[in-house]
Amino acid sequence: MKNVLYFFLTMMLFSFTSEKEGKIIVNISGLDLTKKGNVVIGIFKKENFPIESKSSYSKIIPVTESKMEVIFPNVDADQYGIAIFQDKDKSGKLSTNIIGIPNEPFGFSNNKFGTFGPPEFNEIAIKVSSNSSTEVNIKLKYVSFLPF
Repeated sequence: MKNVLYFFLTMMLFSFTSEKEGKIIVNISGLDLTKKGNVVIGIFKKENFPIESKSSYSKIIPVTESKMEVIFPNVDADQYGIAIFQDKDKSGKLSTNIIGIPNEPFGFSNNKFGTFGPPEFNEIAIKVSSNSSTEVNIKLKYVSFLPF
């Protein structure tokens, strides 16, 4: 009888934790295959965006195709913003030129870009609901800046 009680309590515990989780499927396009490198993905809550070291979820994945799908299972139900860049030189950070313009392809959820810097969180916010999948399509952008 004791074992049956533990079994039911354990099952209830697992059912409560899974109700609060969803899944994010990120479809990335615009990856540059000439110098593959890695895709760096950060998923942020509003209070931590865009501080790379404070992402709620993150992955670094080798670039294998010009379009890739990355899945984040077990994401707490909440509102998030996604930032991605292709780390061509595998430095672990977004490379920029002398005035701060990115030298590597980058993108954000909802395909929004800021004028001078990252977009506002409310422009890139996506909602993750319990027991559901949220699919996000992000096309990376490469800024070509010529100094003349």
